[in-house]
Amino acid sequence: MRLNKILYFGDFVLCPAAAFGLLVLTLLQHDATAVGIWAMAFVLGCIGWTFVEYAVHRWVYHAVPFFDRMHDAHHQEPKGMIGAPSFLSVGVIFLVFYVPLYFANHAFAGGFTSGILLGYVAYMLVHHASHHWPSKPGSLLYRLRLAHMVHHYRGEEGNYGVVTSFWDHIFSTYVEPQRRRAS
Repeated sequence: MRLNKILYFGDFVLCPAAAFGLLVLTLLQHDATAVGIWAMAFVLGCIGWTFVEYAVHRWVYHAVPFFDRMHDAHHQEPKGMIGAPSFLSVGVIFLVFYVPLYFANHAFAGGFTSGILLGYVAYMLVHHASHHWPSKPGSLLYRLRLAHMVHHYRGEEGNYGVVTSFWDHIFSTYVEPQRRRAS
């Protein structure tokens, strides 16, 4: 859906604020073990995000008709402010990750969810930059952008990962960007 600037860029404020809040809740427990669990879970959440990003992009945005139509709007207008409102994306992350894990271990739930939230911010940042910012040839952003542009403009199914191509390589959906030939 088309968003205003507040809802489009809100993730860049709301996600880190929520992650910080979850860290503070763990620190208030005054328990070094809980902080260690939070930190370990945070790393696992960041890693876990890479699979969530791939899976949602491939098996939801390009396969489930309702989401496919909404995601197609982004493919038709890549520079548009199209996406899910911040409160919705953060709410879904909390419902899917925090709530179920909370009943197992509060610190783990907070750390893992924080990792997912900051992974989501990394995705949003790289995705936005891929469509809106110039990038220097040879830079990491340039390479990520090339791979993402293959997804948009070569009409091929693949390159679902935006932050990393790891899962595209695992599931054989990585499509190598074509290099320009020197004249």
